[in-house]
Amino acid sequence: MSGATAADYAWLGESDDDYLCDSGFCVTFVRDVSPEEAFRRIGVTPEPIDLTPEHISVTPERIGATPRRTDGPGRTDGPGGLSADRPITAYEAFGGTVLLERNGFAGTLAEVTRRLSAGTVMAAVSGGLGLERRFLYAADGRLITGFDPDGSGARWGASPGLLLAHMRELGLPIGEHAGEDPDDEPRDPSDDGEPCEPGEGEDDPVFAAMALAERATGVRVTSGHLTRRALTGSAARLY
Repeated sequence: MSGATAADYAWLGESDDDYLCDSGFCVTFVRDVSPEEAFRRIGVTPEPIDLTPEHISVTPERIGATPRRTDGPGRTDGPGGLSADRPITAYEAFGGTVLLERNGFAGTLAEVTRRLSAGTVMAAVSGGLGLERRFLYAADGRLITGFDPDGSGARWGASPGLLLAHMRELGLPIGEHAGEDPDDEPRDPSDDGEPCEPGEGEDDPVFAAMALAERATGVRVTSGHLTRRALTGSAARLY
């Protein structure tokens, strides 16, 4: 596993104009799977996008912005070019693919984790304003461990203690094995959501959970990956 730290993901809080933590997000790491294959597994169809220079700008304020759709009326919601129907974007990263969804949590849904982890491993981190913080790690179609990065440390899954040493090293909460998956009950995505804060670095549990996802999957994503050409589509059907 890599030696990623929370500080390696502090770039999530570096943009004031298009700040992922303010809008809520879900980042999903999938080992040895291409962006095309990741979309195929979860049934997301890549959509036509405008790849003119102004829509693929690599300035920090556009980190995570979804390129503008070019077909159909009413498909964007403003200058940022974000699709109005739960946009999700797939980026090629070191060791695999990263899926980014703004203001959503598709990567933490049971069926999505099952499909993406078939024959490989995946990890998902959700958080930001209006979304509860969550970490999930799955392998070969099974949820291995899950927990809430800023919660009591209760864990669930087939092997809830598998990443315990890394959790300790990253300063993530360690608690009793809960033995129950909270996804068995209806999930309110607006419960207790708090924004991750710029400048918190190693003290921010969302950034630490991102580092844990890299350690668990071997997939590394940088701010540079999220400013490159990518596949985009709608995650609406996943809910």
